[in-house]
Amino acid sequence: MGCSPFNSRRPDVVRRLRVLAHHWRPLAGAAGLQVIVGIGLRLLPLPALRKASLRLRPAVDVLLPGAEDHVIWAIEATGRRLPGLSTCLVRALVGEMRLSSPERRLSLVIGVKRTSSGSLLSHAWLRDRERVLIGGPIDDSLSTIVQWESAA
Repeated sequence: MGCSPFNSRRPDVVRRLRVLAHHWRPLAGAAGLQVIVGIGLRLLPLPALRKASLRLRPAVDVLLPGAEDHVIWAIEATGRRLPGLSTCLVRALVGEMRLSSPERRLSLVIGVKRTSSGSLLSHAWLRDRERVLIGGPIDDSLSTIVQWESAA
């Protein structure tokens, strides 16, 4: 059997498809979860949505696979491309759903500040002790109004 150009390229094509799948699967999962959480926030109070997310944790692990840094990248990257649906709160909630565990309790924080025009500006972020995982960097002028520890 001779070696055709197609056969010699096949391993390269397969390798590229695997690399693409490695990146696209978390991106698709992060986008889908942000859509679900965004709709959920419009239908449920925030505490009820956070409680419901505990039951979804096994599914979230499957939908959004990967190491912590890859998961954070996928959430932030897709969140920027879902304007009007993915807010800082939605991204922080998706991150909390995927990255928290009974052994690793994260903090969901919401802060506000008054702008020069007198209106209030709010922001949400996810924190592991003092390290901001999602929603950073944090403006020092934000005053924390609520901080929830991840549920067990």
